[in-house]
Amino acid sequence: MRGIGILLVVVVHVLGVDASHGVRKLFPSGRSDLQVLVELIHSFNMAVMLLGSGVAVAAFGRGDTSLSDFLRKKVNKLLIPMLVWAPVLFFMQELSRGTRPHGLEGWLELLIRVPGTWFPAYSIFWFVHALAGCTLLAWLFRRLVASTLGRWSGAVYLGLAVILHLVASAWKARTGSGAAEYLEFILYWNRFFALGMLLFPWLGAVSEAISRRAVALQALLPVAFLSLMMAVYTVLPADAYAVVCVINGPLGFCMLFSLAVFLRNRSAEWGVVWRAAWSRLVLTGSLSMTIYLFHLYFVAGMRIMLERVHPGTLLAVHVGLGLLAGCVGPWLLLRAFKGFSLFQWSVGLPVQAPRQAPREELPRDRLAPIPWTPKL
Repeated sequence: MRGIGILLVVVVHVLGVDASHGVRKLFPSGRSDLQVLVELIHSFNMAVMLLGSGVAVAAFGRGDTSLSDFLRKKVNKLLIPMLVWAPVLFFMQELSRGTRPHGLEGWLELLIRVPGTWFPAYSIFWFVHALAGCTLLAWLFRRLVASTLGRWSGAVYLGLAVILHLVASAWKARTGSGAAEYLEFILYWNRFFALGMLLFPWLGAVSEAISRRAVALQALLPVAFLSLMMAVYTVLPADAYAVVCVINGPLGFCMLFSLAVFLRNRSAEWGVVWRAAWSRLVLTGSLSMTIYLFHLYFVAGMRIMLERVHPGTLLAVHVGLGLLAGCVGPWLLLRAFKGFSLFQWSVGLPVQAPRQAPREELPRDRLAPIPWTPKL
């Protein structure tokens, strides 16, 4: 699911989040098909990423981790990559516009704006704030409360997440302060994170139930969820887009989960081509942070190159080559610099890579049984 999710992130940035970015700025601004596609993906994909992070914390997170160990891990994996690479992306975007600063005063003015890149909603790095905030809240809950609630901890945490978001929204509406806005932003995404923690114990049983169905039904299930999301997007008015996102987030999770189960089953039953495709998808998921940090450089570079070499390139070619560049480029960059400790530190990887083959990601496509029941 993480691999599919990061592919959709790259697709959105190939197309452009609005009419003035990405491929969309090369075509008439009134093209509604591109706008609909971007808005539909946006209505569920980032919520799915937070849902998946909640599942990962419930599955692999330790409730007995000390605060110092927790903070050290988040600083290494999230904060340092943002501190290092957000300014780099900022300078790339500013200088690529062709308006280079003149003289010392111009460069100083540009440098003064650098700290603003570390705060939302600058570029893609808002997600780091959301993920760090959600994991901190989950750690506090699991550390202080979850052990006394047992099997009901997930439901209680989701209820608290919803209530806290309502309170933060009211505070933001009343005061309009920056602190209220930031807290409301974190708690907005924390609802999806909490839902992922609640759903985790049931995913193993759901996966087994889907796998027992006919292949045709397995294939139709993600299509059905996609149709539901399209219906929600179409029926609700444009000014209710926030409601669309709240509904489509869980629906998108169901779609990607059922699609992942289908692809995993086909990789086990339909031969070497499907197994190779599945392994590439798992690899893409394991590289999601690296792709997230660097795909914009390669996506923009591919778009600029195509526009200069062959103006009027077909949209399908732009999307296909942009997606390829946005995924393969970061992978090649990681392979080229993985032996350099400074680079690994800057992207949140362990400085000393393990010697044995990377097998840690593979068990993550196998889900544990419900913890309070016998083995399934």
